[in-house]
Amino acid sequence: MSPKIKSFLIYGISFTVLFLISRYIVMLLMEPGMLTTFIPLGVAMVVAPKPHIEETENGREYGLKSIFFKKPFKM
Repeated sequence: MSPKIKSFLIYGISFTVLFLISRYIVMLLMEPGMLTTFIPLGVAMVVAPKPHIEETENGREYGLKSIFFKKPFKM
């Protein structure tokens, strides 16, 4: 599996997991409505690690960049 596909797959899985966990927590605290979808969506978009592409002399390096760490995770 190429590093590009691997980084986007990990991003998709982490986004989905974070969305489902935050939606479950919001559903426990609030009545169902539009906010029970938008709040977990915003949380997952902010917290999930984003795909990061670096141009180097050897070509492109793919990784994931998180708000919790300064350096991106290399694939």
